[in-house]
Amino acid sequence: MAEIISLYKATSGLNTTVDPERLAFGEEGIVEFAQAVNISIDDRGLVSLRNGDTLAQAGSFQSLFSAGRDCFAVEERTDDAAIVRVASLEPTVIDGIRSGLTKGQRMAWCQVNDDTFYSNGLQNGFISGRVSYPWPAGNYTGPDADISFETSAPVADHIGFRPGGQMLLAEGPAVWINHLPFQFGLFSKRHGYIGFDSDLTMLAVVRDGFFASDSSRTWFFRKGEGWYIYKQEVAENAPALLGSLAHDPVPLVEIGVDGEGFGRVWVSTRGVCLGTDDGRLINLTEGEINYPPGYTRGACLLYGKKVIHSIY
Repeated sequence: MAEIISLYKATSGLNTTVDPERLAFGEEGIVEFAQAVNISIDDRGLVSLRNGDTLAQAGSFQSLFSAGRDCFAVEERTDDAAIVRVASLEPTVIDGIRSGLTKGQRMAWCQVNDDTFYSNGLQNGFISGRVSYPWPAGNYTGPDADISFETSAPVADHIGFRPGGQMLLAEGPAVWINHLPFQFGLFSKRHGYIGFDSDLTMLAVVRDGFFASDSSRTWFFRKGEGWYIYKQEVAENAPALLGSLAHDPVPLVEIGVDGEGFGRVWVSTRGVCLGTDDGRLINLTEGEINYPPGYTRGACLLYGKKVIHSIY
């Protein structure tokens, strides 16, 4: 009787690091994919088609952000761009928040208590109670000091908030730190400044500091004693893709990573990265991913224990 050979039972996943002719083909029918389009792979390696999608709202939208009950996006319109709030999906209700913004600008978001701060490199502000307000102005009330203050915040490309009232604003190749707790418009450019060799592509705040990436590598800045004191460490010799930082932190215990606290997820040129509260950078991708040349931007979200990301 002829031996029955199982050509395909399941997959061990996508492998883009070797020539397709060298992909693994297991004796039990467990194979590697060179390409996968519109499919889902479960924990057993079984493949199914994705459920598809349903149009919620016609239009051109970008920079989607969700935190708690708030969900905002930027709508690209004929003459301008506008911040809109997704009030509900069934039925879909879109509320206008702010219009007159410059078209084509990626928006950075940051939640502080119940307020959502935003900045696109040219305009900024914050949303409170479904109303947009100007970014707060600085107000120095301390003792006399020989310090020159900026009483308006830099209009940043990336923003992040650390507990205790510290706002980090990345403007081009610089990160600015506000001078006093919760004074989000008060900056001393001589004191609260960290410079890089190129424009930042990512800023991710965690418990013990923050991760930052320029066009060549990713750094971790470990918080030290003093308001402006950070120790700079190389986290990975690869840059993060612009826009690929997932907004929500993930509990490490939920994804089987040793340690306490949370992590932030983004995509670098070497795969999906996890930056932990204590400053570790863990590549969650089994083997390095070889993205096509020229793909420098991305998007990333957490769905339960799954990381869903795209590059372009």
